[in-house]
Amino acid sequence: MKLSRKDYEFNNTRICHIMPKHVELDRVMINLYMLIKHNGRRPVAKTGRIDVTIDYIVKELIDQHGDKLKGFRDYPDVVGDWVYSDLVDIVYRGISGKETVAAPLPLHLNAYKLRNPKQSADYRGSEHLFSMLKAGDPTLPRRLATFLGQGMDAAYDTYDESTPLDLDTLAIVRMVDNRHLEEKPSSTGSTLDEPLCFGQARLLSSDLRRLLAYENRIPRAVLIGYIRSALGLHLGLYLLRLFHQLTGWVQDKGANPSCLNCPVRPNEQSNLFAECPYAYQNVQATANNVVPEILVDMGEDYTSHMAQLSRENCARHYGIVNDYIRAVFIVNQLFRYVGSYAGRVVLPSQPQSIANTLEILAHPPQKFDLYFGQLIDTIAPDDQEEREEVKAIKDMQGLSPLETFIELVALERTRYYRKYLTEQIDSVLMKNRDTCLVRQGKGRRNERRWHIGSRMLEMLVQIAVLESTEGTLESNFRSRPILIDQFITWLKQRYGLVLMPEWPEATIQDYEAFNSNLQHLKNRLREIGFYTDLSDAYNAQTIRPRYEIG
Repeated sequence: MKLSRKDYEFNNTRICHIMPKHVELDRVMINLYMLIKHNGRRPVAKTGRIDVTIDYIVKELIDQHGDKLKGFRDYPDVVGDWVYSDLVDIVYRGISGKETVAAPLPLHLNAYKLRNPKQSADYRGSEHLFSMLKAGDPTLPRRLATFLGQGMDAAYDTYDESTPLDLDTLAIVRMVDNRHLEEKPSSTGSTLDEPLCFGQARLLSSDLRRLLAYENRIPRAVLIGYIRSALGLHLGLYLLRLFHQLTGWVQDKGANPSCLNCPVRPNEQSNLFAECPYAYQNVQATANNVVPEILVDMGEDYTSHMAQLSRENCARHYGIVNDYIRAVFIVNQLFRYVGSYAGRVVLPSQPQSIANTLEILAHPPQKFDLYFGQLIDTIAPDDQEEREEVKAIKDMQGLSPLETFIELVALERTRYYRKYLTEQIDSVLMKNRDTCLVRQGKGRRNERRWHIGSRMLEMLVQIAVLESTEGTLESNFRSRPILIDQFITWLKQRYGLVLMPEWPEATIQDYEAFNSNLQHLKNRLREIGFYTDLSDAYNAQTIRPRYEIG
């Protein structure tokens, strides 16, 4: 069996901008800054692209800003070591002969100017995040540009010499304040396809607005770290929801009406996903399509019963990847049919959206089966030497020609895409880092389980202790203490992160694990400074804001 690229095409911006690849969030942010600054367009360099190295950065710093940066001329080696260790993202760090600068760390909006495009590839992750920001809150990209671009003169795009910045950010601002890095906006721009899940896009925008309320209270670098964690968290949650959403649409042979008029409104609801057809918080949703709860283990012992429950739950989420890959193949083949001569002849109008294209499954036009039957003959002609599994698929009863074609393609390509989609989820959810939502150790007994890292927990608490007073802008939030139980409910309703499930069939061992999980949460909150036991009284077990807002 021989497939062409059109047979197994996977990337489709109508479904998801990001390609199935491992991504680094720092590089995603660098590319996102470029889109934020130019409103979705990519700039054009005036002088051509320069190969960025540590030596080049140090030389330009000394040549152009040596009079302002005291001591740099005297100690260039020390400056180079500082840049290498603290200020830039290095590909293959520590591997002699392969180390290459990707870009400065994403501490300032203009940091993207000093990137090496090949090494800072984000596989369109930035485009997907930008489409989510524009769909969730159209004014948010400009607000982010104002915060991230602090200290730059609007007319000349150079440091204004007056805005106070921390040392690392100031060094990066000097690095990109370089006449060789001048650029102009592209004369043409592309309109990005909107995300399929508007609810997750709105939730991301709401969280970023809440984090920006801390702008004048949290150190700038720490706040950018929170933003990074939020972007990774929501990108991961979006993908997990998309896996079920697209699969559900294909199974139902049409888009769910609720998705076309998304009911999720973060600033108007407490239980945001109570009406979402693909959220477990919706008790009326169809069981086959619902995203399972994310059962989080807050402890460190991977042999505990809670860890085992979390591993089983994590496997359920990752297990839907195969169905999603098959759904993507179906959607892409429908678009292929729409663009073919056979499709143009019988279709009165050319559907452009996924929702309209899926209607073909519900009402196949004339000779629809004949089209895919011919494709089957092309990729797998009758041959006595063909593999047995290919013959078995072709001989299966009850499959339409489209379904048979998809099964043949999936047989060849599912393993490839599953590998990269799994790596992608691991990377955006920052596996095994202190900002993680996923942890995995070595050995079969220590497979993936949901686990909130300390810095991720800190970011979530900073969002949770804020409440809206009257509007959606960050100036309309105020901080207040919340009970531990309120925080657990908030995590469940807002993100689907469950620490103490409400299972009617739970055993005594399960309840012991849930209570132990609650104690681990309290210990973790105490470690990061948000929780203090004043007494055993229920109303004294509160999480207190670190910064007073409003």
